[in-house]
Amino acid sequence: MPDRLVRGLLPSQGLRAVHVRVTDTARIARMLHGLYPTTARLFGEAMAAGLLVASLQKDRGRVNLQVECDGPVRGLLVDADPEGNVRGYVRAPLVHFPGDAAAGARAALGGSGFLSVMRDLGGGNFYRGQVELRAMELSKDLGSYFSESEQVATAVDLAVVPREGEPLGDVAGILVQRLPEGDDAALAAARARLASGAFRDAVARGAGAQDAIVAVAGDGFDLLADLEVAYRCGCSLERARVAVSALGRDGILDVLSNEREAVITCEFCRERYVVAEPELRDLARRLAEAQERDG
Repeated sequence: MPDRLVRGLLPSQGLRAVHVRVTDTARIARMLHGLYPTTARLFGEAMAAGLLVASLQKDRGRVNLQVECDGPVRGLLVDADPEGNVRGYVRAPLVHFPGDAAAGARAALGGSGFLSVMRDLGGGNFYRGQVELRAMELSKDLGSYFSESEQVATAVDLAVVPREGEPLGDVAGILVQRLPEGDDAALAAARARLASGAFRDAVARGAGAQDAIVAVAGDGFDLLADLEVAYRCGCSLERARVAVSALGRDGILDVLSNEREAVITCEFCRERYVVAEPELRDLARRLAEAQERDG
């Protein structure tokens, strides 16, 4: 079953629903960042959470979902868009607590912290909301974010279901949200089903996206979009050059005197870019000329 993001409406109940599967994407991220099992689980959940939030964006605006905590994992960041593209990183990737995986994930987060979401509203405008980590479970704290920061009635769940010795057997998330004229009772029923394990059960039996939505939100789902999910990064050599330019003339001259080349490693995808000595000298020259023109 490929990784997909499925979103649509339940018109008779006044609800919107989004389902995302990130199983293969989570495994790719685990290998890319060298994640230990506990951090791989947390990051898989976070990517699902980020994509669920991003699916609500308009005009392809990106979303950053960030966790800062006092536990050994220290924090993580997920960058996603409504088209199913996602990337991110974990601050401390080499964290693992053997035994109960869910308890290990809570231990990795620690005892306090914050979950924040930054939305790109377009035109250089951004919205940032933040809530305290109380449950130390991403699904529950994300639900608190919607309730407290965005004040939108929302039910959320994230599931990691191991299979045949593979800790990241299936990784998925679901969001059910009441529309302005929606039925509070219908959303309450969806919350109750999530609390009883309906979503995890659906993932465990291999249910498709629409079947999982029906299991949680009931019948009457109208599909609006079915998109591929993939780990994609927008880094490039040109962006690496821009990063080097930000050092300024003196900073570049310092690199030239000590290293003779600048090496930039993308924190999202681990791609390595090298800006060699001739280009560094050219950048330093152009920055010096710009300083002279500006007085």
